[in-house]
Amino acid sequence: MLTGVSDTALAKCSLFRGMSVHERQELLGMLEAKAYSPGEMILAEGESIQYVWIVLKGRCQVVKKAESGAEKELSILEPFGVFGEMSFFHPAPHSASVRALTNTEVVRLPRDKYDHLLRGGSLAAYKLAFNTMGVLIERLRRMDDWIAERLERNNAPEHHEEWMDFQSKLYTGWTF
Repeated sequence: MLTGVSDTALAKCSLFRGMSVHERQELLGMLEAKAYSPGEMILAEGESIQYVWIVLKGRCQVVKKAESGAEKELSILEPFGVFGEMSFFHPAPHSASVRALTNTEVVRLPRDKYDHLLRGGSLAAYKLAFNTMGVLIERLRRMDDWIAERLERNNAPEHHEEWMDFQSKLYTGWTF
């Protein structure tokens, strides 16, 4: 078990919503703690490592490289923020980087330990997957709102074909 990480602290994280104390304890025993200094890279875009990360203390910046090579800020993560979940459940390179803005403490769950829970039929593993789906759905809802707002503001004909192409890929799905 991790020292300094309590079951009640984990209960504040959306990934542990609806879990019993026993289920949180089951996951707590598999988490790895890490600490990062300001400016230190936690996760690099393009890497392929399978962990789901939870910020316990500090703040992190999520950035993505634009075509120009410049980094664009996507989000600031506060305590109990989650990242790495896309590559955790779908093995692919990370779509963005995460860097510590302050002294930051995180815990992370390795995919192999999660798979061990799944093989054992653990309800904690299924609830974690269900809660992760909820996190991703909320992000997608916010993205839908943002896109609709941008389309309404900038209904330029020169972007119509680009939007139709994106829309087709988004709603009909890409092959894996």
